[in-house]
Amino acid sequence: MIKLGLIGYPLGHSLSPLMHKAALAEEGIPGDYVLFETAPEELKDRVDYLKNNNFRGFNVTIPHKVAIMEYLDKIDNFALKVGAVNTVIIDENKKLFGYNTDVYGFIHAIPTDIRHNLNNKNAAIIGSGGATRAIIEGMTALGIKEVKIFTLESELEKAKELGVNCFVLNEKVNLEGISLVVNATPVGMEGKFEGVSSLSQYSLDSLPQDALVYDIVYKPRKTKLMEMAEARNLTTLGGLEMLVLQGARAFHLWTGLEASVDTMRAAIL
Repeated sequence: MIKLGLIGYPLGHSLSPLMHKAALAEEGIPGDYVLFETAPEELKDRVDYLKNNNFRGFNVTIPHKVAIMEYLDKIDNFALKVGAVNTVIIDENKKLFGYNTDVYGFIHAIPTDIRHNLNNKNAAIIGSGGATRAIIEGMTALGIKEVKIFTLESELEKAKELGVNCFVLNEKVNLEGISLVVNATPVGMEGKFEGVSSLSQYSLDSLPQDALVYDIVYKPRKTKLMEMAEARNLTTLGGLEMLVLQGARAFHLWTGLEASVDTMRAAIL
């Protein structure tokens, strides 16, 4: 039996068990995928628990994608370049290996026609956490000319370590000339942030008409940000497809098998 899981805080929104259990069932692999809500101060103990209880691996989400790296025995070169890990393999010797599948999911969730038109365009990211690191790498691969980060004033100095231009997020942020804006915060997520947009109406109104508004939050499927953007006839993309694609990559790392993306997607629709 293969034992898999997800660590993060909070985890009430997660659809990962549904899609990974569906993938295991399709491949005929006995196993389980369990949620482990893990506060930051519990991270080390949680990693020790997973390592010592025969887990094959686990996913990592907010707020641990950077902090987890301290507890890994080896990190894939690509994940090191990104500076964040979202997938961990535990081998038979209880050694932990870290990978990043978020970048792949972020890029390939964007419809092909839009993706190919982003080369040499400008982009903005809302937030500066672990997901932002993967998104910057993805934007670089897409040929984005300039990336701007908008984040809380309290996070500004730390955000500058990411190597792109950083600004304080407020209601008067002007996004003129931005072709892709990505919400990389939990704002809009089911729970205490639901029904809230990470961008003001003023900011959305400043976007060009051909901009893509991409919210990596996947529950609810249509966030307040997306609703506001669609009311302005902007193209939007939610986080569901990114979730599925990064999950399929993680499944392959754990099992060596190519998971059915269609099966995983159907399990959470």
